[in-house]
Amino acid sequence: MPTAQGRHIDLGLVQADEVAVQGHREALRILVRNLLDNALKYTPEGGTVDLAVRRDGHSVELSVDDSGPGIPDADRGRVLDRFYRVPGTPSTGSGLGLAIVKAVADLHGAPLTLERSAHLGGLRVALRLPESAPAPTA
Repeated sequence: MPTAQGRHIDLGLVQADEVAVQGHREALRILVRNLLDNALKYTPEGGTVDLAVRRDGHSVELSVDDSGPGIPDADRGRVLDRFYRVPGTPSTGSGLGLAIVKAVADLHGAPLTLERSAHLGGLRVALRLPESAPAPTA
């Protein structure tokens, strides 16, 4: 939140379906943090970053859309490699954020997609996790 507020970025949770997934809690937390940090880093001041958690049949889609410059088609596969940074990128970083996201997605058997955000124009990163049955309540 401080990064978004400091750069006047509208950071929002646009959909939050009540879902349950089975997975490594800390790894999934790191995945979400890296996706949001990456989106905030590349979204220009005054832009928008949207997080959504949607139930889709028996799976859960987690997505982050931003209004940044996006990633050229030719570089989308490479940005998932460790230490790769898109040439000419003005922001600093180690090139590990999306590689970590991919490793966590792979750990959970969750397909990961990178594409142009249809509604914000920047990057859209989405992954699909199988929904698990909620724990019984006492």
